[in-house]
Amino acid sequence: MKAVILHGGQGTRLRPLTHTGPKQLIKIGGKAVSQWGIEALRDAGIEEFAIILGDNFPEKVIEYYGDGTKLGIKITYIYQGKARGLADAVYKAKDFVRDENFVVYLGDNVVLQGLDLIAGDGNYNAILLAKVSNPQRFGVAVVKDNKVINLVEKPKDLISNLALVGVYRFTPDIFKEIQRLKPSWRGELEITDAIQGLVNDNVEVKYKIIEGWWKDTGTPEDLLEANYVLLDTYSRKEIDGKIKESEINGRVLSSNATIENSRIIGPTTIGEGTIIKNSYIGPYVSVGDNVIIEDSEILSNTLILNGARISSVTLSDSVIGANAKIYRNESKPKVLKLIVGENSVIKI
Repeated sequence: MKAVILHGGQGTRLRPLTHTGPKQLIKIGGKAVSQWGIEALRDAGIEEFAIILGDNFPEKVIEYYGDGTKLGIKITYIYQGKARGLADAVYKAKDFVRDENFVVYLGDNVVLQGLDLIAGDGNYNAILLAKVSNPQRFGVAVVKDNKVINLVEKPKDLISNLALVGVYRFTPDIFKEIQRLKPSWRGELEITDAIQGLVNDNVEVKYKIIEGWWKDTGTPEDLLEANYVLLDTYSRKEIDGKIKESEINGRVLSSNATIENSRIIGPTTIGEGTIIKNSYIGPYVSVGDNVIIEDSEILSNTLILNGARISSVTLSDSVIGANAKIYRNESKPKVLKLIVGENSVIKI
């Protein structure tokens, strides 16, 4: 079996964080968002992956994952071109999957349950579902008598609270259904319509309702929640780097970091090449690569992306974008001087 990771999308709800890279490469819990899904599928026994690239920094995706060797897998890259919907992105993988069953996984979602059905043996189609309070944000499935009977993308009316969580298993029959599709009211080829085609042709679509946590990381709030849960569930203690006159408590994962005269409380991850001096970090904090933090307190539930510079401030429940600079103005007059990007939120 092969896996297809959809890595397109503009990440408009995450701007300005996505002005410098794709949303799927934002690190939460110490790993890129899409890496959580790729590793989960790898651990379920899948070795061959295709990543469908959009037009939002595809070169950074290739730079990050390479040929897949560092994750113990093989990666093929496929360019989608003009984005025309999820079904169109899936169709681009036709030559890659050939006549095999395959998994489709949305790279901006974190779904770590139910993969036994999706990656199991046999010849069948399947979807993962979860009960949600806001089904209008998702594609939903109507289930009756233990059968999937109807699927609708982002329904205006409440027809079901069972959302598709962005993980699918298909036989090659799905390509025939995609060929028949016409654009929806959104102007896209919808994967829900393609699956509906299977149902209309009396092809069984198996399903599983996952009961635990999963996350569509579409907003900064979603990123913080995912970071919290992943750190709480999967973090481990492994200290690598230069540690001097510092106290490190709990599950702290650091990779070739420099920590001086600081206190770090886990669960927390600290990226490669990061420097922390005279500071307090944690818990539930993820610090990216090549970050510099000095004379600061970075408190619970904060996400700091690669290359940020932070000095003489106290932060909590925050998302700091790549290469951002935050520091206290010590000169007079002591006024705020801000350069604020699109869709930013500042609480003072």
